[in-house]
Amino acid sequence: MHLKKYIVIILVQLLLPLEAAEPSHSATDNAPSVIWARTDFAPYFILNGNYQNQGISDQIILYFSKHIDGIRHRSAEMSLKRMLKNAQSGEALCHVALLKTPERATFLDFSLPIMQSYSNGIITSAQGLQKLGMTPETIRPVNLSRVLKKNINISVHDGRSYSPYIDQIIKQEREKPHSVFQIKLGLKEHERLLRMIMNNRLDGLISRPEEMQVIIVEQKLQEALYFVEIIDDTGTDISYVGCSKGAWNKTLLTKINQLIENDPNLSETIHTAHKQWLPDHLHHEHVLKQE
Repeated sequence: MHLKKYIVIILVQLLLPLEAAEPSHSATDNAPSVIWARTDFAPYFILNGNYQNQGISDQIILYFSKHIDGIRHRSAEMSLKRMLKNAQSGEALCHVALLKTPERATFLDFSLPIMQSYSNGIITSAQGLQKLGMTPETIRPVNLSRVLKKNINISVHDGRSYSPYIDQIIKQEREKPHSVFQIKLGLKEHERLLRMIMNNRLDGLISRPEEMQVIIVEQKLQEALYFVEIIDDTGTDISYVGCSKGAWNKTLLTKINQLIENDPNLSETIHTAHKQWLPDHLHHEHVLKQE
């Protein structure tokens, strides 16, 4: 199974406008309200284009707005930097889905884990898989330090943080004359790099699979590409709902946690929304963190 056979899965729910995340019909005028912050980070939030409002986090917000009563829900587009600043100032807002850090925990309260996504790995072609000693049917997690010994070239972006483990290996290797890593400037080059991989001018690049799938779907690229997980225990794959601290969020977070723990329809909503933005060979994975 590979991207060439990719079928976009869109339920009726995915076709509903995100404006449904406006105040719930069950909320009174004096009910507490929440702003669901939407940041420009596809495929979690898709703010423009043919797939507008069909991001993974978009669908979670829509689900919460329909199933959490007594709260007035509305959404607002803002940068992550602005969202964090507004949360620090005490504005009643939440974000789906955030990585939890000690710094963020000083001004945000977090839900139970809501989603397990893929960490950064290697996006590659069938030829790249062969260089890694794999086939499309035998894809398995790879030890990045062992990849350094292969006759392979992998693109990474200068200035981007992938994970403490991956960053350290890149730092150690980037100055070597025959490093497997090609350092590229800028964060908006993924489409060009994907085409280089398809044309066998590049063996792979390090990225999350969802980032690549957005480009593949939007650009209607047909060539098969694959995601190879990098073995990495530094934990950048679990995300949460984060809400600014204050008494206002207690009822909301309680209801969110109840849905995360007990509502199989929320689990299926997340699974379906995430699956839409994964290559075929990852479709069997379930992305809701079960603890």
